[in-house]
Amino acid sequence: MRRWLNASVPAASRVADHSSLWLPGALAWMMTVGWIALIVGVARPPSDADLTFFGARIFTSGAWPWNGVALVVAVALLVAGAVALASVAEAALLRGTAAADASLGAVLAIAAVCVLPFLLACVIFGVALASVAPGEFNAPDATGNPLLRATISLAPLVVAVLAAAVIGAAIHAAATRTLPVAGGTLRALGSAPSTLRRAGAAGVAQALALLVARLGFLVVAAVLLRVLWAPIDERLATEGIGVPAVLLLVGFVAIWLCLVLAGGALHAWGSLSWTRLLGAGREVDAAAQMESRSRP
Repeated sequence: MRRWLNASVPAASRVADHSSLWLPGALAWMMTVGWIALIVGVARPPSDADLTFFGARIFTSGAWPWNGVALVVAVALLVAGAVALASVAEAALLRGTAAADASLGAVLAIAAVCVLPFLLACVIFGVALASVAPGEFNAPDATGNPLLRATISLAPLVVAVLAAAVIGAAIHAAATRTLPVAGGTLRALGSAPSTLRRAGAAGVAQALALLVARLGFLVVAAVLLRVLWAPIDERLATEGIGVPAVLLLVGFVAIWLCLVLAGGALHAWGSLSWTRLLGAGREVDAAAQMESRSRP
């Protein structure tokens, strides 16, 4: 625990003093989980009838199974774009903290490899959910949201999805930080498990702390945006676009941008904590000292 604190506390101090790290962190935050807060806060949750109609429309359409293939391809393209933008942000963070001179291509390749187990777990969960959900929707005496009941019944798969995300993120952190000494992307990926083993319990604490911090901030941001959007949605439905609604929208967007920057600072803290924990802390401290000396 002391080793993790020795890495995370100075990382938090450095991120707080360098707002230039927040913007690439904000991009990475939005491309990973930050968009969920906005969707939950603004979008109206679908009713049971909407979900039933949507599923029935896909399976009974004359375009089946090509409509399902098109949906999968669209999701795959969105994921690929998100991974690419998140890699751009991560490469900027690595250069901004002098952790490594990691090229964008190498970071993108490592991210693509590390995200594959998570995507596979998501596909398995989606297939299982598609087989369980019809029974929950057609259950005569069941109470509560059928989609939520189906998800709870697949709790082990939900845990597997979270585990794949956490392990993939840890391997990505280790591989990107060993790129300069590994001599290549494949060697960096191969050395990542041993790098994490050397981190020991501090690495486990870092992975769990990031998971809890991200989920906690995501829930807070989603609830706050939902509370702020409710009166705006009601005013738009009853009065339409007017001066009061526009002012409320401007305030909502401003608060949302503040939350995005806060999420970016959180992501930057996690990235810099991994950097210090995995052995690049001296380079980061040296770069910080040189930067502070160069200021007028």
